[in-house]
Amino acid sequence: MKSINKYFLKSKKIPIDEFIANALYDKKHGYYSKKIPFGKHGDFVTAPEISFLFSEILAIWIVSLWEHLKKPKIFNIVELGPGSGRMHLTLISVFKKFPTFFNSINIFLYEKSENLKKIQKKNLFNEKVKWIKNFNTVRSGPVIFLGNEFFDAIPIKQYQKVNNVLYEKYVKLGNNLKIKSFLQKADLKATKQLKKFDLIKNQSFIEFPKQGFDELDLITSAIKKLGGGLLLIDYGFLKPDGSNTLQSIKNHKKNI
Repeated sequence: MKSINKYFLKSKKIPIDEFIANALYDKKHGYYSKKIPFGKHGDFVTAPEISFLFSEILAIWIVSLWEHLKKPKIFNIVELGPGSGRMHLTLISVFKKFPTFFNSINIFLYEKSENLKKIQKKNLFNEKVKWIKNFNTVRSGPVIFLGNEFFDAIPIKQYQKVNNVLYEKYVKLGNNLKIKSFLQKADLKATKQLKKFDLIKNQSFIEFPKQGFDELDLITSAIKKLGGGLLLIDYGFLKPDGSNTLQSIKNHKKNI
């Protein structure tokens, strides 16, 4: 439990999205930094871990897109949050069946966790695969971004409206090393930002993916510059119902 202190180094109270980011990606104590989360002995599975058919379908779609773009000689593929690398292992095996296409591609994996990078490098040993920390590495040719459960794993902010006043959800560390949540009045900048999305008119509880929008801005900037597109596979609601969607999964069961 003492490791929880590491999530509160700068302040004893932090917004919920900052706490989640620390809990997931702290270099020493973060969830993705010290554990293999996937598979039977992990906490959850994703589609590429269940069946190779999922990745094969994506591979054929990517080849078709390349053909639709008139078969560019340089074609970049960026996977966002590659997990175990299982999906790209299947993608590469399919790509090799199309030699002209395979010779034109550059493969980039965008991964924040050093621990997951090690796992990916064990599964992927093709000379075309490179790991990147930002998208500036992709300099020429169209680019297709792939994200399977990428954005739904990015920390979010939570807000609540009480008596027509907007509050942000924070967490703090108590003397007994237990984490408690509380509401703190949202700053003017956050209020103005949410009004742009028309989120606070009819909702009393709001989830706002600020970090996700920051990532999306970087992705769309690269697409505008180079051409290409973005394919995202995530899970959510067709219509927001104002409910709390944060959850913790342990041993393939909902924990919190």
